[in-house]
Amino acid sequence: MTSALTLRFNAQMQLDLQRITRELGDLQRQLASGAKANDLMGYGSGVAQLINARGLLAQTDARATAAAQLGARFDLQASALSRAAQGGTDLAKAMHDAVATNSASSLGVNLNLAFSMITSAFNEQWNGQPLFAGERVGDGPVTINSLDQLATAIIPSGVFAEADRHQILELESGAKITLAEKASEIGRDLYEAMRDIKQLIDSHGGALPDPMPEAVRDQVQALASRVENASRVVTAAEGRSGQTQRRITDEREHLTARSNLLTKEIGDRADADVPAIALKLSQLEAQYQATAKVFGDLSRLSLLEYL
Repeated sequence: MTSALTLRFNAQMQLDLQRITRELGDLQRQLASGAKANDLMGYGSGVAQLINARGLLAQTDARATAAAQLGARFDLQASALSRAAQGGTDLAKAMHDAVATNSASSLGVNLNLAFSMITSAFNEQWNGQPLFAGERVGDGPVTINSLDQLATAIIPSGVFAEADRHQILELESGAKITLAEKASEIGRDLYEAMRDIKQLIDSHGGALPDPMPEAVRDQVQALASRVENASRVVTAAEGRSGQTQRRITDEREHLTARSNLLTKEIGDRADADVPAIALKLSQLEAQYQATAKVFGDLSRLSLLEYL
């Protein structure tokens, strides 16, 4: 006959086994899911902070991704501005050479090459949006495609089609920066100079005299200086674009650091500690086996066995 004391031990052992079983089940769930709790309610009073941290992390990661993607845009933008400036520089050099040799026979060809190179650069697109047309989407900002059109165009309205507003990026700090200047702002002087060169050539029947009279040489020399100055405007815009790119790179690094901190905070609050759980599982399994053995021994204990 089992004593009252043995019955109490049995009851206690059963409770211990049930507790250990629950703890083992919870630890195994944490290992499987990687989370400390089944749902948000399992985090108790810390649930509000956890939700807030996750929201901030999602927002931060989205901004960091956008900033990273802009790196490719600015590389393309720098290349486009460099091509536009180079087109003007090459044209100015050809004009200076024409004055130096007193021969402008190839000036028309050089002007066509410069026009094509500059127009292609200003009409460059990134992800389907023109780089230098402000907020406008669709075709590039330069609407003409030939020197004949340029010769009679009113600048800027007859050459450029752009949105009123620039493309703007808002940084995490709330500061707003312009991603790119508009083509009319940085290329107007180039197009005006090219138009005047075209008009000068047309006024001489489509080709300048060879050799050139002194008055024509002076005109070509003056126009070459205008093209050089206009090219410097584009080069300066390229430098400002590079400064903007560096600022965005700094912002991306800041966002990445913040994301890492938020990820760590969320992990400390919500993620299961796998090494600690594995150790505790081992300890609980040993405790379960010991308790089960004692419970089994007590369950079989009786006065007959004692005698």
